[in-house]
Amino acid sequence: MAECPFQRARSPEQKAERRAQILAAAATFFEQERFEAISLASIARKAGVTKAALYRYFSSKEALFLGLYLDELEQVSLAPVNGSLPLWQALSELLVARPLFCRLTAILHSVLEQNLEEDAAREFKQSLLSRFTVLAQRIQQVYDLTGDQAATYLMQVQQTLIGCWAVSHPAPVVEKILDTPGLDLFRVDFKTALQAQLKALEMAL
Repeated sequence: MAECPFQRARSPEQKAERRAQILAAAATFFEQERFEAISLASIARKAGVTKAALYRYFSSKEALFLGLYLDELEQVSLAPVNGSLPLWQALSELLVARPLFCRLTAILHSVLEQNLEEDAAREFKQSLLSRFTVLAQRIQQVYDLTGDQAATYLMQVQQTLIGCWAVSHPAPVVEKILDTPGLDLFRVDFKTALQAQLKALEMAL
């Protein structure tokens, strides 16, 4: 039997690199497949690690994708915000440019958080809060909002994103029939829907 070339990461730098490789592999699969169709074994192979090694970094598939979500949210929270644009437009352009984050957000509550134990749920929500707070503070400063206004608006943005993504990305069988005369009423463009909803929310602030 050929010897496995995989070597265990030992230094903090090696572990961080290995974790990043696993998350990158998961992101690649998620761009092409539904969450349910992705296996940890496939992610491990693409990342160049054993499945047992993957479990040293993530206890489950949900935990792995929650880690990917937090990494994506951090990128969103640090991304430039075009303060010359209305808030609704700046945020919609920021989100539309990150489809992976949008896809993960769309299944965050309905799938990824469903099987968490209490300690893991608390740890995740605390990590989520820290990243969310960074973005809220930046929005507050750029658009001269109160802290409560910025936080409330971003929570509404998240809820709106989930709904807009769901209706604009129907199941494949539904997608096929939406070109039928009359049924095109149900075809929704994600960016257009998101901008309309975020604009309405901002007007209500």
